[in-house]
Amino acid sequence: MSRVSTNLNITDYVSASQLKKKLKSYLSEVNCNNFKISSYSKCLIYSLVVILEDILSDSIKHIVKNETNGLYHITPLIINTVINETSKYNFLHKYIKSFNPVARYHESVFFNIKKVMDNLESRYGSKLMIDASTSNYISYLILSVQYDLVNLSITMVKFSKKRTLNINCLVSSCGFILSNEISSKVELKLDSLDDKNIEVEVEEEGEEGEGDEQEETEETEETEETESEANA
Repeated sequence: MSRVSTNLNITDYVSASQLKKKLKSYLSEVNCNNFKISSYSKCLIYSLVVILEDILSDSIKHIVKNETNGLYHITPLIINTVINETSKYNFLHKYIKSFNPVARYHESVFFNIKKVMDNLESRYGSKLMIDASTSNYISYLILSVQYDLVNLSITMVKFSKKRTLNINCLVSSCGFILSNEISSKVELKLDSLDDKNIEVEVEEEGEEGEGDEQEETEETEETEETESEANA
């Protein structure tokens, strides 16, 4: 894959310690508190922001200027128009009916999604406006995808009898849940991480892989002991 520049600086939207704490807290809730996360949490944020950027970028095609205040206002109706316009966002359809406008979703997202949206507003010009109801709706959609990606990744790791969430299971989860167009963008974004981040991922996987191998060795020894006892 071609390397592209990575514009998102995750530390602007969540500290490494907060991000790790949030993911670890969720893993504990689903009885996976012994899981290791490698660089999974960081790459998950990159993936979610790719989806968020695409939704807002496509929304701009549908907005018109408000004659009263001169602002270009993105509404929940416009977001739904974008979602229903092409098969690109088919994976979001299942979430729409469960949205509760009274609930507040942004605090459960693993990063400061409001800051990201504020940044996107600035990028597209001072006259673009995402109001509170639209921000809440987008937060709900991103939160839904967040949990689906994490839960599928957990299932993959459990099936492989490992304990480490890594980039590979995240990419596989994105390929299964997201549309081909967006999952390809996510994969390209993850591939564009700088050398320092890649080295951290390799180092962490190596350390945690040793633990997985030790577990497998112990399981093999236990099996051999059981078979010996049975033969005796």
